[in-house]
Amino acid sequence: MEKKEKNFADYFKTITNRLPRWNELPEIDLYMDQVIALMEKYLPYNEKILTSSMINNYVKLGIMPAPIKKKYSRTHIAYLIIICCLKQVIPISDIQKLIEMRIANSSIEETLNFFSDLYDKTFKVVLSIGTKFNSRNPTNSTLSEDTALYMAIGSNISKYVAETVLHVNNKRKK
Repeated sequence: MEKKEKNFADYFKTITNRLPRWNELPEIDLYMDQVIALMEKYLPYNEKILTSSMINNYVKLGIMPAPIKKKYSRTHIAYLIIICCLKQVIPISDIQKLIEMRIANSSIEETLNFFSDLYDKTFKVVLSIGTKFNSRNPTNSTLSEDTALYMAIGSNISKYVAETVLHVNNKRKK
């Protein structure tokens, strides 16, 4: 009996791809180990996305506020969600600038909600493209190395565009 290949879209339905909104974050303050466990729940597809040393460095660099009595609030978690999602793509100094620019015109609550909505929409668009792409058989929507290659190239190009936009904006502000 032939093993049926899993459909691309069905495969990714098994991955939690929705980021939390502000009102879904814990209302009580958490200790470091609880924050790390929560982040692993929110971003399960990233490998070891956060350690206590990383959090301490983000605070020391001024990317996020310091904890109060070793406890982290919704505000801290919102910063960490954004940082963890972007740190694999753009430098931490650029992440800091992006967060600062957003918060200058809104609150961290609005920034997280905007970021989460944009993230979710982008995830759906990327999956839609991946579902449609297979150079060997355009009508086939199964997982393939062609899809992986296409996505990797797209990631590279997206990173280049993001860096270029940030570079141009930084030049304008000087």
